[in-house]
Amino acid sequence: MHTVSEVLWLDDYTQDAMPILVAVGNRQPDEPMYSDVETTTPAPERGTGVAHGTENEGEADLFSSDLIHWITPGHLFKLSCNMTNDDSTNFTLDWFRDDEKLESNDHIKIITANSSLIINDPTKDDSGIYRCQTRAGIPKDNPLVKNFTVIYFTIRKMTKSIVVTDQEELSLECPVDGKPFPKIVWRKDSVSLLEMKANDSRINFATNENEVPNAKLIISKVDPNDRGNYTCNVTTPFGSYEVFTYVRVKDIYAALWPFLGILVEVLLLGIIIFIFEKRRAKAEFEESDTDQGNDQKNTDHHKDSVRQRK
Repeated sequence: MHTVSEVLWLDDYTQDAMPILVAVGNRQPDEPMYSDVETTTPAPERGTGVAHGTENEGEADLFSSDLIHWITPGHLFKLSCNMTNDDSTNFTLDWFRDDEKLESNDHIKIITANSSLIINDPTKDDSGIYRCQTRAGIPKDNPLVKNFTVIYFTIRKMTKSIVVTDQEELSLECPVDGKPFPKIVWRKDSVSLLEMKANDSRINFATNENEVPNAKLIISKVDPNDRGNYTCNVTTPFGSYEVFTYVRVKDIYAALWPFLGILVEVLLLGIIIFIFEKRRAKAEFEESDTDQGNDQKNTDHHKDSVRQRK
């Protein structure tokens, strides 16, 4: 028998949900496979995933493969582990996370009455391998065990496009976080950058701000050929998701051309003003000489008139 979990993408603003069915565990021959369910889903614009699972009760699934659950901060998280014997008497259980026994406290509540574990506001540190187990010697010498794989995962959209100058360094960060760490694969125009790295020493990978391996892509001294669509493909136990951005490479002298254009305009304007001022000064000087010549002629004529009267 298998368990079907319904994964809901919750948007921080609209609270719209998109259900995705994920089959977990072993399948019986007479049960459907959900073969039409897509395993690759586009990442949400905002928000994180939260898994709401249905548990099968009884001994039938006590030894099935791990049940996978997805926690997210701000959402109540619950695990149920009902185990009964032949006369339907509940066993007393202990809870463990990564082999460390858990006790009820302000953060974790263990409800003995219905054999459940509740975390009101889970954090990244609450992920791990959970185990419910009957106490030693019950029943007989073989304790009943049920395992749950609890993961933490968040992802965001990348910037739609980015502009980088020729010969500068390109740094792209995949906005993803998870525990355990998801697997990251970078692609440029559908070609694996890991394969391209073998022939291009400029390409390197590093951890992002959340310490996720290979979640940061670094290309030193980009050139026009680096222009294109870059995709970060993320693989988790729930499926694969991808986010992407478009990279544009700007000419190293692109910012210089507008400056040179402005400089030429200023020089031309200066030359025009200089020529205009020079011509105006020359015209004023010639006009001044003409006025002085006329004044001199008038003076001589006046002197001649005085002599004639004498």
